[in-house]
Amino acid sequence: MEIRKIQVAPIGANCYIVSEAGAAFIIDPGGDAEKIIKAAENFDVRYILLTHTHFDHIGGLNDVKKAFPEAKTAVSTFEHDWLYSPQLNFSEEFGFTFVFKGKADIKLEDGMTLDFAGTKIKVLHTPGHTPGSTCFYIEKSDICENHLLFSGDTLFRSSIGRTDFPGGDGRKIIESIKNKLLSLPDETVVYPGHDENTSIALEKKFNPFLKMYRA
Repeated sequence: MEIRKIQVAPIGANCYIVSEAGAAFIIDPGGDAEKIIKAAENFDVRYILLTHTHFDHIGGLNDVKKAFPEAKTAVSTFEHDWLYSPQLNFSEEFGFTFVFKGKADIKLEDGMTLDFAGTKIKVLHTPGHTPGSTCFYIEKSDICENHLLFSGDTLFRSSIGRTDFPGGDGRKIIESIKNKLLSLPDETVVYPGHDENTSIALEKKFNPFLKMYRA
């Protein structure tokens, strides 16, 4: 399994293209759609997965979906309406209007799994940064050499997501990380929505927001 990270405008969010055997899925097409499309053009793109619907994670969605019309767009059931509201997805706050022109094919719920290239993508609902914040977990297997977690803006290297935006909740994000993420294998590689990769072991040991939950 190959993972390509593309940092996209306007504020450097991480978009991921995950591929295996000619198939791929895209996580958080936040901007620079032409870069994402170019990087994924030779793949059979099965899914476009959204960790949450802040504008910097969905800003390129319309163009990416147009380029890969067969890909199923997946978003938390709690944030489906945010795709269509510049107020809720905060694009209006930054001087432009984003409204998704398509439809959400899959409404994500905690614990569901998506089939991809002989493996399973597990959906983890991790509210706190936003009400519908979602992480995607893939277990180590014959085609995946590590346990993988795509954490969106829930868990970062030595940090956690902001909770001061409308819909944010500081208590819930800590509970989400404690109950859903820190229970994953220590060697799980974490691919966050901004900045550098980390691991569950490193965050247990060094994350100042999670010291009370050290193993």
